[in-house]
Amino acid sequence: MSTSKVQGNTIQSKSMTHPLPAGLRFAFGLGAFASFITGIPGMLLPLVVIQLSGLDPKAVPAIQQAGGLSAGFLIGWLMCLRATQWSQVKILTATGAVVNALSAIGAFYYVVLQGVATPGLIIILVVTIVMTGLLGYYYFDLSKQA
Repeated sequence: MSTSKVQGNTIQSKSMTHPLPAGLRFAFGLGAFASFITGIPGMLLPLVVIQLSGLDPKAVPAIQQAGGLSAGFLIGWLMCLRATQWSQVKILTATGAVVNALSAIGAFYYVVLQGVATPGLIIILVVTIVMTGLLGYYYFDLSKQA
């Protein structure tokens, strides 16, 4: 059961003031690493990303846009690593779970259904499944406590 206390003009529940779990911090670190690895090359070296993923070379603009999105998440994950309260990371945790779930579906489509089983896409599939599981678990677990 969560208890609350008044602090200044705000009310904080006890679960909001506890340190964030190590597993959630691991997810933020993995997200930052994956976003760096996919985001920066996606923006600056889209042809390299296309070669690693087996996608059509006509996809350069889409790869650059996806790289920009991933680089934006890099900033978000780094900010989450600095956070100390669940309320500071709750929205990005939920958003990250949804984005990774959708990315996992896309990677599954290419790797399994289309047979484009390149190392890059297989890694993306595995990482997005792990991220979806971790972020989803902590989102629902910590939201119950708040």
